[in-house]
Amino acid sequence: MPPAFHAITTGLLNGLLFFALLAVIVRIVLQWRGRDPRSPLAVAADHTALWAVVVGLVLSLAAIITGFTIWAPSAAINSPVMRNKLLTAALLVVTYLIFISIRWILGASLWQSKVVSAFYGMVALAGFHWSMVTSSIGGDIAGIPSGYETIVQLSGVETRFTYYLPTWTLIVIAVLSIAMVLVALTDKESARPSDDRVDEPAGS
Repeated sequence: MPPAFHAITTGLLNGLLFFALLAVIVRIVLQWRGRDPRSPLAVAADHTALWAVVVGLVLSLAAIITGFTIWAPSAAINSPVMRNKLLTAALLVVTYLIFISIRWILGASLWQSKVVSAFYGMVALAGFHWSMVTSSIGGDIAGIPSGYETIVQLSGVETRFTYYLPTWTLIVIAVLSIAMVLVALTDKESARPSDDRVDEPAGS
């Protein structure tokens, strides 16, 4: 299969995920400004983010399949750069599965809590970040690096070699993990499923 198919698939994927991130940001801004959660823009932004990510996950699988038509599995196993690309692609998929799970379980009621909606937005941002890192590593392999992987390198991880985490990065992760648990334990406005689900898309 020509490499162009992989490039087209990843381009569509990144575009959709960026669109999903913008939709989440719009919805969060409307929430924090106290706008009616059932306004047409609020409902459209909520549904757009969900379905853009669902379609994006399908495209991510297509990107993985088309990628293996360019680089054989043996090359991915033996190349540190390719292993890193597969790792970040896996992080992309897992992050967006978490994103969909939050929306699927809580429904539109997640917007009743600013803490939960802020976390939802962070998950969307993290997913888009990993999609950009994955694409950037692919561009580096193809000889046209975008430079985005330098953001990952700021954490002490060199994308061209086997991943490892410096001690200071592990400490930061531990502190953030503890902070997230404390926020979860002290949250007083946990989102509760709403009985009124008129604005829900079919199947959500």
